[in-house]
Amino acid sequence: MNWKKIKINILLIVIIFNCFVWAQSAQAGFGISPPYVKTSKPIFPGSHFEQRITLLRSSADEEMEAIIKINAPEIADWITIDKGEVFDLPKNQLRVPMVVRVDVPNKAEIGNYQGYINIQVAPKGRNQGGGVAIALGARVDMDLNITNETFLDFTVRKFDIPDFEMLKKPWSWKMFSMFFYRVKAAITIKNTGNMKVAPSRVSLEVYDLTKTVLFESGVDKKIKKVDPFKTETVYASFPTKLEAGQYWGKIKVYKDDAIVYKNETIFTVKPPGGLEGGTDLGIWPWMMLFGIIALIALIIFILIKVKIWLYIYKVIYIISWPLRMVWKKIVFYWKKAKQAFWSKMRQKAEKYKKESLGDKKSENEE
Repeated sequence: MNWKKIKINILLIVIIFNCFVWAQSAQAGFGISPPYVKTSKPIFPGSHFEQRITLLRSSADEEMEAIIKINAPEIADWITIDKGEVFDLPKNQLRVPMVVRVDVPNKAEIGNYQGYINIQVAPKGRNQGGGVAIALGARVDMDLNITNETFLDFTVRKFDIPDFEMLKKPWSWKMFSMFFYRVKAAITIKNTGNMKVAPSRVSLEVYDLTKTVLFESGVDKKIKKVDPFKTETVYASFPTKLEAGQYWGKIKVYKDDAIVYKNETIFTVKPPGGLEGGTDLGIWPWMMLFGIIALIALIIFILIKVKIWLYIYKVIYIISWPLRMVWKKIVFYWKKAKQAFWSKMRQKAEKYKKESLGDKKSENEE
């Protein structure tokens, strides 16, 4: 009996059986979401587009690796994977994201482009050949429409008003607070068009906790634009005079004149120093303060340097001539009136004195 041949056959059977069982088990527990790369609207030549694909495993008992193969002859040069063509699927991690990036050349021809991406998984270090890696694959279909037509559209995913604190001096002074004391609404926007887009305006109303007293309202039309096919959090900013306390904020997001999103949330204004980590106003308040000081110093320097005080005095002297003439007249007539008054008073006093003396003389004669 040829024991060597029997051992080889048994070993091959075991290997094939294990591979078959492992492949079927892994294949049943592996998937992707979504299984496609496509845009909801056509994109421009020169555009950048990203699609997030999540690799899903029902079990992550061992470390594996993913092997990416792009099968799209016309657009293969446009496509890159953020993690590279081979990357790890770590142990105990059931969900592993990857981002498919599409950079359309500026000279790309208008039209529809299709292809697909094969994703193969295997135990780490065993990514070469074999039916196992092929059996554990998934396919991502690609469907891209390149156009020169513009599409402007977006959706609002969520919004929030982060808590903030009242400003400390000197920033609480009105000359600074009107610029830097603000309510900021964080708005998460998904650009579903092929051009940069932002809300035409965002309005905010601030109420008390009973929602009956309107404290203030504002509109912001200068919202940062979001790149095509990207999701980003932008901020609408509103000047405020709110004191410390809790408030309801009601927001409306507009596309042209239509309201595309509205919501409300509670936020807190804390007293100065009450916010953990403090308020970061950046460098602009300091630059503004420096600018004001520098401007005052410049004005004083110019006044001293060119002896402008003399010219200012002359200008004021000339301009005030009518007032000075009127004042002189007032002083003149006031003095006249005062002299006449005291003269009249003296005359009356003398007359009264004479009458008193006459009465006394008559009494003595009697």
